[in-house]
Amino acid sequence: MMVVTCPGCRAPMTSLEVDRVPLGALTIDMCARCHALWFDAMESVRLSPGATLVLFRAIHAAGTPADAAPAARLPCPRCDTPLDLTQDLQRSTRFTYFRCRRGHGRFTPFVQFLREKNFIKPVSEKELERLRTLVRVIRCASCGAPVDLAHDSACRYCRAPIAILDAEAVARTLRELDVAAARRAEVGSPEAAAAAVMEGARFERAMAAENQRKDAAAGVDLIGVGLAVLSALAFR
Repeated sequence: MMVVTCPGCRAPMTSLEVDRVPLGALTIDMCARCHALWFDAMESVRLSPGATLVLFRAIHAAGTPADAAPAARLPCPRCDTPLDLTQDLQRSTRFTYFRCRRGHGRFTPFVQFLREKNFIKPVSEKELERLRTLVRVIRCASCGAPVDLAHDSACRYCRAPIAILDAEAVARTLRELDVAAARRAEVGSPEAAAAAVMEGARFERAMAAENQRKDAAAGVDLIGVGLAVLSALAFR
């Protein structure tokens, strides 16, 4: 099997074998350092619900990305042609990735993959008010810049709105997995897991712990906290 070189840091990527629809398997390549995935042509749309959750789990396990400046030129790992920044739309959700102009595949940051699968949503005004009682500074999910919740409801640098993990969207994927693989006993109750992500005491405790652990100036990663809580509940 050919080892895929990460377009971002040039290190070998980690291969993950996952299920595809309707049958068979796919090999998806992941870089934990750059927090990104490489999909060969059409692989992203062929992921089964179970495959999506495998990647969801791997994204959580990757932890905090390395503090490294992105490369000025991102080459396709298949043909070395520079990748093109591409904007796309999934239902009503906009997301971006870096596409090979020769059609070999695409390099997708973790956050953009979660957007594509509708696992991330902008916070409502009610949710924003609640977040302000838990933490002051968060980290922008799109660019990583700190966002002061006392003054801002969007990132000052990239203008992206504040986003959180969409527990209901994850619950829908869990239900699809339950139906497809009859594994409710293994993954637990998706409704209970979803409710706990933003509505339960677990999220508040996780947010408080992360706020104490992190440098206040760096900001808390809302997506990361949500991933940690949901993974603990749904993937035991």
